[in-house]
Amino acid sequence: GAVARLVIPEVRIMAYVAEIGGDAIDPERFDADEIGKNPFWCPDPAAATRWEALVDDARKAGSSLGAVVECVATGVPAGWGAPIYAKLDADLAAGMMGINAVKGVEIGDGFGAARLSGEQNADPMRPAGADKPGDGPRFEANHAGGIAGGISTGQPVVCRVAFKPTSSILTPVPSITRDGEATEVRTKGRHDPCVGIRGTPVVEAMMALVLADHKLLHQEQCG
Repeated sequence: GAVARLVIPEVRIMAYVAEIGGDAIDPERFDADEIGKNPFWCPDPAAATRWEALVDDARKAGSSLGAVVECVATGVPAGWGAPIYAKLDADLAAGMMGINAVKGVEIGDGFGAARLSGEQNADPMRPAGADKPGDGPRFEANHAGGIAGGISTGQPVVCRVAFKPTSSILTPVPSITRDGEATEVRTKGRHDPCVGIRGTPVVEAMMALVLADHKLLHQEQCG
């Protein structure tokens, strides 16, 4: 991921934990400067305080919690990707699903888009205004997460990644033996109560890898 960032110096990538154990951040309290100030990569100080108790309780109970990590890449130019076999969103989803413990990926509004009407989900475009003639056309929304038809639009590329609760927990879980007989599995040793926290920089790295690939592909295709 660090090497990939050198390929895309024009892009800024930021990932943060948006939810732990069903407890989500408040978008109104979002502060990017807070992300590196707490152990949860959390942009909402109030949520970080709640999560400290939440994760500690899960640890003491020998259980674990899932998490949702959101990643935003700004500065991605329009045109990266392809309409079918090298769709930017498809490659991004495949890369994120390749991370251990990831069980779901959303691009833009994701599943939320399924609850909208066509006009609500549209990303309207407007021509460059007289006050900003050099900026070119602009979007008034970003429900698509910066990718339309498999190709980047020039807006921020946004994805959310769902991490399952760590399966190695101290609580006994019903299972079977190699002979098919009933038994219980109880994982001993090191216990991670929320793997999504450690997964946050991994999500950033995967975003960088996919975008670097597509920048190089675009250069070869378009010069």
